[in-house]
Amino acid sequence: MASTLRQHDRHSFLVLPENRLAVAAIKRLAPLTRRRTLQVVSLFGSPGTGKSRLARELIRSWEVKRSDGKIIYVTASEFAAQLAQASTDAAIRQFQGRYRKDVSLFVCEDLQALAGRKESQQQLETAVDDVVMNGGCVLFTSTLMPSGIRNFSARLANRIRGGLCVDVPLPGAKSRRKLIDHFLKTESIQLTEEEIVSISREYEVSPRELQGILHQLQSVQRSNSKKTRETSEILKELTHSKQYTLQQIASATAKVFGVRLFELKSDTRAKTVSTARQVAMYLTRELTDLKYKEIGEFFGRGNHSTVIHACKKISALKDDDAVLAHHLEAIKKRLQNRT
Repeated sequence: MASTLRQHDRHSFLVLPENRLAVAAIKRLAPLTRRRTLQVVSLFGSPGTGKSRLARELIRSWEVKRSDGKIIYVTASEFAAQLAQASTDAAIRQFQGRYRKDVSLFVCEDLQALAGRKESQQQLETAVDDVVMNGGCVLFTSTLMPSGIRNFSARLANRIRGGLCVDVPLPGAKSRRKLIDHFLKTESIQLTEEEIVSISREYEVSPRELQGILHQLQSVQRSNSKKTRETSEILKELTHSKQYTLQQIASATAKVFGVRLFELKSDTRAKTVSTARQVAMYLTRELTDLKYKEIGEFFGRGNHSTVIHACKKISALKDDDAVLAHHLEAIKKRLQNRT
């Protein structure tokens, strides 16, 4: 595997002390490896620490160097949603065939989304067993270790522990300094040495969050070209502001559900639009400090009880409806990657 990531990624992947073991583990799953002694690798860590970027690089290396066998990439929530749909369509055998037959590389991300989903865990466990038995490789990523995932299969946990498990921690101050220098090579942001040191010391965040902070600084600096305000003042405002706006949440929800933003604000009662609207209301309450009335007004609902009902409904359904859970995960991931 190449030491840097370039294709589809704006910045190359910077190898740091905190992610060096993860990089080494991914290399052991590289295609055309002679005398392969490792087939299952699992990366655990907070969102934004680089797990998905390493997964993408592994997939690209297989696409370039191997033509035999299938390469499967799926998030755990997608896996559960597809299983639920296959069950509804009486197409379980076709579902199983996709994940078990002729698979050379199987990548499953965000394993924590399978919390409490017994059937999905069983199907995933069997798929992994078949892939490994036929000489394929498996990569898992998750924000939680199996022991931290609610009602997680002991057999699947043992399969994961039987491979190589690597923790990917948040970068320390020295690594954050290296990341800032790395990002600044291609970003038009003006920071003094004192400001760089201050950010690297005070913001204990992931590389993705650190990059997001720099992007926000860049945006503010562009709108204040004379830089009449101190960077410390801008940072203070950014970190105390809401993480997401109602507009961002509504837009992300509309894209995931395949509807128009204006439809969410309309009176239509079409099932897809109605569900998307309720999901947007639920996520807005979860991710912002906005009141029910403010949310209702945005969606053209004068009665705040509509928002309360939507929040209660989605909260009650999300743990048992795999398709809904997948949509919620997809929207959150879209919001996280918006920078």
